[in-house]
Amino acid sequence: MAKAFFRSEKMELCHILLHVENAFNVMVEVGHHGAIQFNNVYDEDRVMNGIYTKKVMLCQELLRIVDYLQDQLKLMEIDRVFYPEVDRDNRPCERDIKDYDERLRRMNIEVAAVMENFQSLIRRRSSIIEQKFAIEKADKFFSSEHGQVAAPLYSESVIMNLLKDTAEAEPSSEHLNYIIGCIRADQFYNFELLLYRFFGFNLMVRYAELSKPIKEYHGSKAQEVRKFALLMITTSIQIRTKLLKVCQSYHVTIYECPETPRQRQQLIMHLNQEVRDLDLILRKSFEMRKNILDLTAVDLYVMRINLRKSRKIYDLLNRLRLVGGTENRNYLQCECFVPESEIDGIRAALKRGSRLSGGADGDAPSKRDSEFVSNPPILLKRTRKFKHMPPTYFRLNKFTQGFQNLINAYGMGDYRELNPAPYTIITFPFLFGVMFGDIGHGILMALFAMTLIMKEKSIERKSRTNPSEDEILNILFAGRYIILLMGLFSIYIGFIYNDVVSKSLNIFGSSWSCRYNATTLKDMRIELMMNPNDNKFFSGDPYMFGLDPIWHICGEDSITTLNSLKMKLAIILGIGQMMFGLSLAAVNCILLKRKPDLFLVVVPQFVFMTCIFCYLVFLIFLKWLVYGGLKPHPHNSGCAPSVLITFIDMMLLKSSEPLDEKCNKGMFPGERIVEYMLVAVAFLAVPVLLAGKPIYLTRRQKQLHKERDIKDLQQKGRDTILGMRSSRGYSLEYQDDLTSSSNTKNQKPETVDDAVEFDMSEIWIHSGIHTIESVLGSVSHTASYLRLWALSLAHNQLSEVLWHMILHKGLHNKLPIYLGVPVLAFVFFFWAILTVAILVMMEGLSAFLHTLRLHWVEFQSKFFNGAGEPFVPFHFQPSTIRD
Repeated sequence: MAKAFFRSEKMELCHILLHVENAFNVMVEVGHHGAIQFNNVYDEDRVMNGIYTKKVMLCQELLRIVDYLQDQLKLMEIDRVFYPEVDRDNRPCERDIKDYDERLRRMNIEVAAVMENFQSLIRRRSSIIEQKFAIEKADKFFSSEHGQVAAPLYSESVIMNLLKDTAEAEPSSEHLNYIIGCIRADQFYNFELLLYRFFGFNLMVRYAELSKPIKEYHGSKAQEVRKFALLMITTSIQIRTKLLKVCQSYHVTIYECPETPRQRQQLIMHLNQEVRDLDLILRKSFEMRKNILDLTAVDLYVMRINLRKSRKIYDLLNRLRLVGGTENRNYLQCECFVPESEIDGIRAALKRGSRLSGGADGDAPSKRDSEFVSNPPILLKRTRKFKHMPPTYFRLNKFTQGFQNLINAYGMGDYRELNPAPYTIITFPFLFGVMFGDIGHGILMALFAMTLIMKEKSIERKSRTNPSEDEILNILFAGRYIILLMGLFSIYIGFIYNDVVSKSLNIFGSSWSCRYNATTLKDMRIELMMNPNDNKFFSGDPYMFGLDPIWHICGEDSITTLNSLKMKLAIILGIGQMMFGLSLAAVNCILLKRKPDLFLVVVPQFVFMTCIFCYLVFLIFLKWLVYGGLKPHPHNSGCAPSVLITFIDMMLLKSSEPLDEKCNKGMFPGERIVEYMLVAVAFLAVPVLLAGKPIYLTRRQKQLHKERDIKDLQQKGRDTILGMRSSRGYSLEYQDDLTSSSNTKNQKPETVDDAVEFDMSEIWIHSGIHTIESVLGSVSHTASYLRLWALSLAHNQLSEVLWHMILHKGLHNKLPIYLGVPVLAFVFFFWAILTVAILVMMEGLSAFLHTLRLHWVEFQSKFFNGAGEPFVPFHFQPSTIRD
């Protein structure tokens, strides 16, 4: 397990031979087990065998029916029955496909018939409501209620005179022609404008909007539409004919309207009764439709999951190669990669699948079991060399998965290359804690992560049963262990910084003490300082753990001291992590047997970094150890030289005089000689890094050319002998092929044949770019680690601002207690919200991104190539309600 995490697991190139009768059930077991990747089956130029094409199309058609039924369930607001253990208890079987086909087609016909009848009833009801409303408005237009007797509001003669006065010619009829109907509201205004342009004042139009929108069905989707009832009156028969054509083009529904008020009232009563009858029928139809869909919802989820798995299996089987041609379709062959530790598990899965009853038409499993066991699937290991790099596979658990995701976001590691994830488990949260170090904020982050971990099962269950996916929660839940370690390391670094929401803790007692009395402070005319060289102020004993709390109340001196400390810590941690990356690069070269890269690339980089930057770390530690308070001259604090000035003098090959003549010129005797030697060795490593590998490859290429020429000469002589023997009726080619195939495992690969031709100019250019990147990158990467200091300083200052600007004022308010307590509660609540939002969330996200950048660029670039192919097994993911 551990080895499979530090390096990718070994892959075995295998061949699988499947019998067509039990191939489906075998692939069901393989898909649920996983850990097998089929090679080249999903290439664009892959030729299908055609055996399972109809079954793929059948599964696709059945899934279309399932989607239709699911849409009907959503319209009726019926939830599907979710089975959490569907992947374990309801696995697909080939004989179930026929049953699914019959059941789904029957349910589809029933639901479609009920839905069609329901929609026709809805359309009939809407048409009756439109007609009733139009007749009511027309009757209201023609009549006026005076008491209990309906009297005409507009007589025909009045309307004819109105139309006659506005028309240019005499009316062609002595009677009115009127039409009632309904039109969509979005088409009415265009319709009205067209009528005015066609008929002018020869047509009278009255309209009224229906009180409620009308429901219209387009397929299975319902839509509510606003409609207008129309009354169009004219005296011309010719205009009526043209008007009907215009109404037809605008999809105006025309209704009959009786001429007398009594007939109109009778028709309205009849339509009301018909609406009541339709409402009763619709309720019965709705109940029937709901009952059918309730029965459908019971098994719809299981059928959908199994059909999707079946389609995936049939599609894969359709891409495998037939053995024996198309006339004898008995076996399917495929090439695959299997992790070495999963060989036994895959064989067990193949054996389980072969024992299952198979075949869509097989109803007698006992009879067929013996036949399938007699044709079991075969898994064979291939011994030939890999044509391409095998996929990369790491064995992970729920703790390591989150850290591996961070690495995979940068790139998948090469096959058998060292995996950065095991080291990232410690270095990532530690560097995050350096930037985020605060006990209080770290506790909040750790508590949040522990909440996610404690509710792990409920969150997983909710993510499977929730119809909508919460992406933010999924991201936080996937990184719950990362957040937990980041919080714990923030607490640890917070103790080192002695920082709790911008305040310090005096647990072990400060090593500093103030000896000034009240008289001295009263008559103070100069700036008073606590002398580190005086034992009255400084005891000389360091604070037991972390930073002395005195530095948090020293004003500007506090910022200066903390900046110097955190800057040096950032340099030490950065150079340490980069050197660790180079050490992993050396281990990579040893494990992958790349000795030229080890001695000509990694070792020169290691020498350069050691001579320049490791010496800088040595100077920092030497200064901390040699110089300090209460130490005799010239090793007291006043004579401590600047590490930065010393390092600059080293690179410029010069020396600077100390400010005090009584102080030593260097940190140790012979400092300049050692520095000159280190600079010389560092610069001598650069030509080796630049020209070492190109020269080696040039010599190796010349040697391979000589070997190839000798081999070609020997091959020509061998071809001549074979030609002479062929005339005698025998040959050694077949025997040689058998010998070479049987001894493939023990045969050493041909170096000459496997040699890759390359252009030396490209090698030199690549080596030059790599050298420049390594030399300049060592400087830029070291400077990049100063972000550890910068973000830690920003986090500390923001915390102090929130404390002094908000909470400090609430704690020191001088209001009466009945006002001060509510004000303090409000101020604390406001301070807590800003602390969580700004310092924990925003600053935490910023520190997370900077830490991720340090690992991707500064650390992983030293040893991690990240150009491998991920292991993509044929595997069924755990089913959720969203599937």
